[in-house]
Amino acid sequence: MSETIVAYESFSGTDLHKDTVTLFAVDPRGQVLSRLKTHTKCVGTIEAWLLALPRPSRLAVEAVGFVEWFIDRFRGCVDRIDIADATELANRRGKRRKNDPNDALDVAKRLARDECPLGFIADEELMQLRKLGRHWRQLSGVLARAKQCMRSILLAANLRGPKFDGASAQRWLLSYGHLLKPVQRRAFGNLTEIVQLVELQRAPLRHAIIDAARSQRFAPLMELLQSVPGIGPIWGCIIAAEIGPFDRFPNADALEFWAGLTADLKESAGRTQSGKITKAGSRTLRWALCKAAVTLCQCDARQEAVRQRLIRRTGGIKAKANVAMGRRLLGVLYAMVRDNKSYECGPRRNRTSAANKARARKRRKEVA
Repeated sequence: MSETIVAYESFSGTDLHKDTVTLFAVDPRGQVLSRLKTHTKCVGTIEAWLLALPRPSRLAVEAVGFVEWFIDRFRGCVDRIDIADATELANRRGKRRKNDPNDALDVAKRLARDECPLGFIADEELMQLRKLGRHWRQLSGVLARAKQCMRSILLAANLRGPKFDGASAQRWLLSYGHLLKPVQRRAFGNLTEIVQLVELQRAPLRHAIIDAARSQRFAPLMELLQSVPGIGPIWGCIIAAEIGPFDRFPNADALEFWAGLTADLKESAGRTQSGKITKAGSRTLRWALCKAAVTLCQCDARQEAVRQRLIRRTGGIKAKANVAMGRRLLGVLYAMVRDNKSYECGPRRNRTSAANKARARKRRKEVA
């Protein structure tokens, strides 16, 4: 069904910062109607300014990391609110004097001409699911750092430690903590408490994510995503929430570019050099994709063969290969959703055989 065309009487551009906000309003011909620059705490002033504009009104705000509060607070003050792609705007503006009024006015005029590059604004339900996934990533980061510190302590003491979950670490500390020096024992105990606390916090969070993903809106997509070995309820929820509707991307390349998983190409003197990935999209999405891709490689021999080939090509750098596998997985997911087909897993990976081959390579190196 085609979108209803609305004849807007005013177009507003917004340049948002942590402390100040600058707004410009223009009419359909691009003539300035009004302007406002004030502190972000003066929400009443901003609301009154927006409500005084000719209706119907449309507003666009440049994408920044803290734009969510502005959209939530002033969504009802205009007939339509959009988010402007800051990176694409900077490319289109070229070289000119950059300041807040110029940026806000530029957004307003481009919006009036229907030339403003716009992004996607998630609805409230999707945004809440995103927040759950991002909180999971933050807690997982705290947990991983704590476990790494525990490994470092045991390595410095030349000791073999337990499985680094809270209960096992606590039992090990009670049984073998005397082998550590007093300062090391205190540090290991503190880190054990952090691990236990994070595990305690992640348990209800896991249930909240799973319950949210079981809703009628997300259940079909979750079932499709979880057909991939390595994508469970948590990874599937994070991927579905961060991407949103898959059909808003014309192809897999557009989705990979939006996710920040494509290489930053640099051209000079007719030569093109592939740099690092752009990291332009959601960090949480890239994290979930790479984790899921590595788990998939442990189950699917075809994917593991591709990963090993990438590792050799990158000079043994596994991190680069894992990122490439994350991008490959994203393309596979796009095709699955587009065609509404489940994942067809290749032959199972023989882990015992892989371990034997690794030991044989190690023995050959020792003999050489």
